[in-house]
Amino acid sequence: MNTNPFHFADVLGKFVSASGYTTGQLAKLTGIPKPTIVNWLEGRVKRPRGYNDLLRLTAVLHLNQSQADQVLIAAGHPPIADLHSLVNDNPELLTLLKPWPIAKNAPAVSSTPFQAMSDLPTFVGRESELDILRHALQADHHPQPYSIQGMSGVGKTTLAAHLAHQLRHHFRDGVLWARLDTSDTLSILSAIARAYGVDVNPYADLHGRSRVVRDILTHKHALIVLDNAQSSEQIEPLLPSGGRCAVLVTTQRQNLAVLRGAMVVKLRPFLSPTTSLALFAQILGPERAAAERPALSELADLLGHLPQAIDIAASRLAYEPGWSTADFLQRVRQRQRRLAELAYENQSIHLSFDASLHTLPPEQRPFLQRFLRQISYFSGEDFSDEAATIAADLPIEKTQDLLRQLYSLSLLQRGRTVPAGQPSRYATHPLLRDYAAQQDEATQPKESAIAQRLAVYFGDYVKQHQHDYAALELEMQNILMALHLAEMHGEWASFTAGVVGFYPFLEARGLYELAGNYLARAETAVTHLQNPALLLQLAHQQGRLAQRRGDYIEAETRYEAALHLARQQKNEAALSHILRALGVLAARRGDYGLADAYYKEGLALARQLGQGGAVSDFLRGLGVQAYMQGELARAEDFYEAGLSLIYADEAESAASADMLWGLGTLAEEQGDFTQAEAYYRQALERATAVSHLERSIVLRRSLGGLALIQGDEAAAEAHFAAALSLAEDIGHRWQVGRALSQWGELKLQRGQLEAAQAAFNRLFDLARVLQSQELVAVAQYGQARVAARSGDKERAADKARQALDGFTAIGHYRVQEVMEWLREE
Repeated sequence: MNTNPFHFADVLGKFVSASGYTTGQLAKLTGIPKPTIVNWLEGRVKRPRGYNDLLRLTAVLHLNQSQADQVLIAAGHPPIADLHSLVNDNPELLTLLKPWPIAKNAPAVSSTPFQAMSDLPTFVGRESELDILRHALQADHHPQPYSIQGMSGVGKTTLAAHLAHQLRHHFRDGVLWARLDTSDTLSILSAIARAYGVDVNPYADLHGRSRVVRDILTHKHALIVLDNAQSSEQIEPLLPSGGRCAVLVTTQRQNLAVLRGAMVVKLRPFLSPTTSLALFAQILGPERAAAERPALSELADLLGHLPQAIDIAASRLAYEPGWSTADFLQRVRQRQRRLAELAYENQSIHLSFDASLHTLPPEQRPFLQRFLRQISYFSGEDFSDEAATIAADLPIEKTQDLLRQLYSLSLLQRGRTVPAGQPSRYATHPLLRDYAAQQDEATQPKESAIAQRLAVYFGDYVKQHQHDYAALELEMQNILMALHLAEMHGEWASFTAGVVGFYPFLEARGLYELAGNYLARAETAVTHLQNPALLLQLAHQQGRLAQRRGDYIEAETRYEAALHLARQQKNEAALSHILRALGVLAARRGDYGLADAYYKEGLALARQLGQGGAVSDFLRGLGVQAYMQGELARAEDFYEAGLSLIYADEAESAASADMLWGLGTLAEEQGDFTQAEAYYRQALERATAVSHLERSIVLRRSLGGLALIQGDEAAAEAHFAAALSLAEDIGHRWQVGRALSQWGELKLQRGQLEAAQAAFNRLFDLARVLQSQELVAVAQYGQARVAARSGDKERAADKARQALDGFTAIGHYRVQEVMEWLREE
């Protein structure tokens, strides 16, 4: 009998140490209280009273039968074989002994080594990666290693362990596992040989021991997992020969020479938010996860869907007392606190990132930390190497080398694919940006200098790409970041000019709330400057925004202010644009006389200035006005004159969708519906390509109207529904009104009176808010026809007379139509 009072602690400690688990992790996996496990390991408990908990622990440690027997006997309990004889009287024991079955016709599992770490019960996702690796690892021959690569915390080791358990029975000579970051190569070689009963300790040199182990593995069919490799030197001595063994390497490094030609699976944070929520559900339970889905979704977004970060957050919520998800989320929302909250026992996102940087030579770390901080300002999905050069204030070649170096460490990922000839793009994980922001003061660059450089760079970028919405979309978040930095550091000129330059893009995208926020801040900023031209531009843009939001009183106030400034500054180019805007506003209110005056004054100015595009706009505006007054021949003349000038100004080439829409309108008026549809569809394709939402709405409405004329009610409904939905999404009230009018007409034509009534009622309420006499009359005429179809003749006549009064007051072309309808009714 062993008289050492610490014998049990020594035996158990040996296996726990080899597993790499902490006591907290073992407690979580087994359900055994952590203090109990600590007492066993520290020798406070010499002989555990029962064997059930020991069986649970040895199962999690994946001990074979011989190893499990050592633990049981050291604790004074029967070995596995003896316990099998007791299962008839103890169903629970039968379940606990499943890892060590009695096999009559096949070798027992314990006859082959299985050293993989535990397969986490909370594993979720990675179906695609699992399929690829399972297929590869089950091949007959493995001439090259396989590799799982990715940033710290992404789940490389967890995926490898899951695979090892799934393929355990495929590899008849076992699964070997080595942690390359915590063990030296000689020790790992000894452990591999010992798993097959061979002592290689007499071979003290690395080359000799590696050769013997290769001989051992030559005829073996085993899976060898080399976890967390940091260099080729660690891997090469451990590679078997012959190709019968499969080698799976997990690493953050993407430039290991030994893995050239290897099949590589690049692991990234969860791509689907659903997978992140599934991990929360595994740890918190499905009921709590479902009840708190919005908060957990936001939490997953803040954590960048990094598996380890989600696991830590969920574990804290599940196992630490007193937490509510709302309280934890509130802390994580604070950038300066975020990483500090992502620590649970020995797990820490901050320490994981530290470990990644510490693989670099010490002399390189401060410089790379500084560079990482400089590029952490980019808040978009990714950034270009050209922009990184500006942020770091370095030559482009030096910047590109540093980006490649960080990429090789998985501290950067490749960004979105761009056409050949454009700058390469890289992405930084949001938690890594938080980490970079917390580096030592000695490595911190001066933020104000970065703010100034980025504000100038992205300001120039916006000017160069003012008509290239795809390019602006690519950098949108980074442009907003540069504006934020410029404002924060008092770079008022850069901030205000940047807002004015970026506004047309925000307007085209229908981002009215965001645009309004920045315009208001720019109005405050411009007070620090003596720049009347910027003040004029801001007033004009505030008017445009108010008009699109349907606040016509505010729009008129802003336009009048801009008009005054333009006259004061003798800025005739701006004056012509503002006059057109006031003309559109007057026409929408039904004041065609005032609109005509604005249009004609603006047209004269535009012609005088030689503004081809502006002249075209004015002529088309006059054409719309003539059309609304029933002067169709005059309207057609204006349209054709306007369209002939559409390309006179190259800067207006982005208006090609408008040109095609105008051509479609003319074709429709002339009864050439096939040609009209072709023009509309081409225009919609171009507007969609640059995500010009307002144009897309107009074109959807035009296509719907054309389909309705041709009797295709299903197509009309699809187009009108899309137009209405998009207009509501961006908050463009005028377009909502127009779409409601068409929707009501369609429903009325189909005899769906309840839906038609709802549409015209909504239109009436909206038209009164917009103070549009035309839309009020359109709504009333629609209500009249619904009432007539419903048998309410009195209401129908009353509503029709109100509509007639409205149309007559503004000289609208539908006056005759309503009069004829009243006579017939």
